[in-house]
Amino acid sequence: MLLFGHPYIPSETFYHIDAIEAVRLTPANSVVTLFFAPENLDIIDYLRQNSVRFALHIETITDAVLGENLGAAYLIVSPKNGPEIQSVAEHYLFDAKVLGYVEDMDHLESLIDMRLDGAIFSDAIIKINT
Repeated sequence: MLLFGHPYIPSETFYHIDAIEAVRLTPANSVVTLFFAPENLDIIDYLRQNSVRFALHIETITDAVLGENLGAAYLIVSPKNGPEIQSVAEHYLFDAKVLGYVEDMDHLESLIDMRLDGAIFSDAIIKINT
């Protein structure tokens, strides 16, 4: 299981963006995150064209399939949707890793029980404002 933002484990930092201009404010070789939504397709296209690794916050299995096909490295899910999305990711052999979003350590064990690819704690995501 991958862990991002756990206080004992060094890990990459993710940078949440909401505009193409915000990408320029992130460190080189960082992972940017954004919500999967039709209005963000231009940002996703920009990230793909510029070989920027990205994570998508998704809510449904359809979003997961679309996110995988758009080239997301990670799919960030709420724990309530995690098992269903992880099952689809395993069935179709996704390259993207499914990460359960957690606010605190008390919820990590439930993600372990769900057999998700990983967990991302809220501390691992930095909001970039433009």
